[in-house]
Amino acid sequence: MVDESEFMISEEERERLVAEGIEEFPVEFPKYTTQLLNPANRFAQSTRDDVVGNMNELIEKFREEHPEGTFEDWVDFYFENYDGQKRINDATEKMYPMVRKMKDAFEEVDREMTQDFVRDLVLFKTYEGFDIQEAILRKLGEKFDEETRRATIIEERKGIDGFIGNQPVQVKAETYKDNLQDNIRVPIVYYDENKTNKGMMVDISELTEELEGDRWE
Repeated sequence: MVDESEFMISEEERERLVAEGIEEFPVEFPKYTTQLLNPANRFAQSTRDDVVGNMNELIEKFREEHPEGTFEDWVDFYFENYDGQKRINDATEKMYPMVRKMKDAFEEVDREMTQDFVRDLVLFKTYEGFDIQEAILRKLGEKFDEETRRATIIEERKGIDGFIGNQPVQVKAETYKDNLQDNIRVPIVYYDENKTNKGMMVDISELTEELEGDRWE
């Protein structure tokens, strides 16, 4: 019997906008290092809006102005319109002192890796996250035979990533369950990436439960 609460998106179906041949991204970090770099970034507050910009707003503006834009176009857009290189440098300088304090715990980390982390987070992860949400929303639209759209900036601030018909949803990585917030009031669609072939397993059990409860407007 087929489990209707999950479905697979293949590598081809995902239709990644990021070209496989991008030389610098995604950055491959040594095992365990991002588990230390992420807290260093969080403690130093180095990628806050006032440092690197509001990435949700910037990627939305990029999509509006360049609907067919590639990853390279996004990098050019950020660098040319928002002084991206300086922002990444500022974020790196803000973050690195915290990295130094934690360096006894991860001797492999150096400044170059720190800048790689910032570039990967600000440029690639922003772009990739948008791409993943787009792919999942498209698939959900096909599955439920409904129009789909991404949330506006105002809607995103309310914890909404997109809509299936009139039903708001969040789209989050499976690991987000570890940091789940109690105030989320919309169903969450979780995805788990296959790191080998870029496919994804998508869990729509919360969305299905919401729809079966006759709360779809």
